[in-house]
Amino acid sequence: MKNIELRGQRAELIKGAMSLVDNAQKEGRSLNAEEQQKFDAMESDARSMMTQIETLERAADMKKELAANAEAREASPKQSRTAIFGKYLKRGLAGLNAEERAQLTSTPSAGGFLVPEGFSGVLDVATEFTGEVERVAKKLDTASGNPLDYPTVNDTGNDAAIATEGAATSETDMTFGNVAFSSYNYTSLVRVSKQLIDDAGFNLDSFLVEALGERIARKTNADFTTGDGSSKPKGIVAESTLGATVATSGALVANDVLNLIHSIDPSYRNKASFGLMCSGTIMALLQKLGVGSSNDFPIFIPSMTAGQPDKLFGYNVYYNNDMETDLDATDKVMIAADFDKYVVRRAGGVQIIRLNERYMDEMEIGYLVSARRDGHAVDTRAIKHLIGKA
Repeated sequence: MKNIELRGQRAELIKGAMSLVDNAQKEGRSLNAEEQQKFDAMESDARSMMTQIETLERAADMKKELAANAEAREASPKQSRTAIFGKYLKRGLAGLNAEERAQLTSTPSAGGFLVPEGFSGVLDVATEFTGEVERVAKKLDTASGNPLDYPTVNDTGNDAAIATEGAATSETDMTFGNVAFSSYNYTSLVRVSKQLIDDAGFNLDSFLVEALGERIARKTNADFTTGDGSSKPKGIVAESTLGATVATSGALVANDVLNLIHSIDPSYRNKASFGLMCSGTIMALLQKLGVGSSNDFPIFIPSMTAGQPDKLFGYNVYYNNDMETDLDATDKVMIAADFDKYVVRRAGGVQIIRLNERYMDEMEIGYLVSARRDGHAVDTRAIKHLIGKA
């Protein structure tokens, strides 16, 4: 498959780039101008290939989902909600008969329809490929968007005791906390030519999945990363606590990352949900560290398996370009986290409203999508950041 070939080519590029750094380190010097130019070109090509790989894998997932929905429709004598919803997208409410309308869950006040489960699942795939924080965070799905209290507990300061025979056990209370989740309404509008909609060869479902899913994800990912909690989610970076500081202004060394990793208690660090997150720019600096002359363990290991992230010091590392890149300022350039301790609330279903008349003077139909989201850290001890040095 093409994505497997690209992963192999990307691994070879990264191996070649790291070899340049490794040879220079063994000779006790920095990269010369020619070597630096080669490294930058290889790293740029590797990053571009990763984008192609993710696109191919995302398209494959969506094709599987749509194919499964199509098979289900053919196997059932009665039209599925997904099929009827697709008909609604193309023809509007007037294009449905009474039975078909009855099978959709309507929202009369808004004039729209909740997206059927199959369609929503494909939309989630598109959203999570673009929104890295939502993809790795713990998801909390609720039927409604009412304010939601999420209880937390901090019992790390309490230990068991060895009981003396005949003595009573002392009572030790737990310390409970609470995180309040809201449901902020994210919306986006797409206009589609009526000629395209009427064209039987135009896959409207796939188009809307791509356009709407990625639009929502770009905005929610920014808020899930750095949101300040004022009429928006509180971002994972915003809620992180200090773990380590870059030792030298404008530079990044392996020890900086190790200090960040080990600033987090092993009870979080040893979980499968633990990992690192930074921008592609910071990741490129880490790849330049290569393999030191006195260390035969590779710092960075590129992924060769679809759906699996790259590794840094053996831990999953995720790219998030909504994070800071300036090592010369006290910016939060990397986080280490048990990502289960950041929760993304998804309230209700995704809703799409077909705007029949608004753009008809331009022979276009509008599609308005609405999705309610919020995000908060539920245990900030499990989420720490590395800052630059001014």
